[in-house]
Amino acid sequence: MAGERDVLSLFWAPLCAVGARGPTGPNAQICVSVFGASIVPERPRLLISLSKTNHTEGLARADGRLTVSVLGAGQAGLLEPLGLRSGRDGDKLAGLDHALTGWGAPLFPGGAGTLECETLETFDLGDATAFLAAVRERRTGAAEPLAWAAAREVVGEAFLRRWAEKSAREREAARAVMRWRD
Repeated sequence: MAGERDVLSLFWAPLCAVGARGPTGPNAQICVSVFGASIVPERPRLLISLSKTNHTEGLARADGRLTVSVLGAGQAGLLEPLGLRSGRDGDKLAGLDHALTGWGAPLFPGGAGTLECETLETFDLGDATAFLAAVRERRTGAAEPLAWAAAREVVGEAFLRRWAEKSAREREAARAVMRWRD
């Protein structure tokens, strides 16, 4: 499969920053699993899957609200701080261009758009939590969405190596607890 696109990669959403807030403040993470979950225009919903290894998952689950920023082509610089650092280790938003919602969750302007969401229901996937979320506020940005394939071209080999190492650790942890039948 080297050099060949896997059909499953076609289901990845544009790169998004998903944010939430908790007792220690706002936090956000990079997420590739944000999908439309409604065909009723006046009731837009999303299905957002967050790994339980990420600090943001617990914040979003506890608060019942989250934000989604669809990253734009010029926002690849957010991948390293939001994708490789943990909010458990300190304020990972420090120095990043972001805004806070009225309830204190982060949004990242300058991309393809931002959404403020309320959790309607959660689903325990073992290794992750899927949030069925009602879109309460939305703003469309001017940038083209940033896809993982395009991001890989600009982030550099050092980032890709660190991302692969983090992903391998998360896959190993997920394998032990995910819902699956053999």
